[in-house]
Amino acid sequence: MTTGTASAATVLLNSTFENVDVGSNSYVTVATADGWTKGDGFGGGASGIEVQNNVAGAPAAAGGAKFVELDSTANSSMYYTFSYTGQVGLSFLYSPRPNVPFDSNGISVLLNGVLVNPPGTVSGGPISETDWKQYGASFAVKSGDILTFSAVGTNDSLGGYVDNITISAVPEPATWAMMIIGFASAGSMVRSARRKQALALA
Repeated sequence: MTTGTASAATVLLNSTFENVDVGSNSYVTVATADGWTKGDGFGGGASGIEVQNNVAGAPAAAGGAKFVELDSTANSSMYYTFSYTGQVGLSFLYSPRPNVPFDSNGISVLLNGVLVNPPGTVSGGPISETDWKQYGASFAVKSGDILTFSAVGTNDSLGGYVDNITISAVPEPATWAMMIIGFASAGSMVRSARRKQALALA
């Protein structure tokens, strides 16, 4: 994790949940998973992070075998605390749990308890099999800010799935401009050297 200004797009967190040991079980409920902590970061939603071994639905094509279901024994949440200040990009995969109603599949994305729009709250269903879609957002953060994925809707131990959560630092516009100027200068120098070489050979 880094703080300060990003000079290039830097991955701050990539969570695929493949390193969570499910053992011979179909799922396990844990307090921490791949950079995330159970709860909403403000004392709520702390029933645990359920990492599932594709017992009820197929994993995403590029998502590995495991993913998170955010409704273990009740609607649950998981949060990540930033140690970075600047603009970030967020992307993640979401699927409704198969054979579960729309109003039980909702997952909200929040920054410091406020919905990030987009994606806001995603939901879907009922469907017969998993239907993974990618969602994304870009927003400014400061060190200590809290990003939360939280199940919403019916408390019934059945809820939506998330996987492949990636948070990246996004270079600021001034940094991009400096990089572009640097590339242009380097290209100009190369062209100049080639012209000199061509004249010397003539």
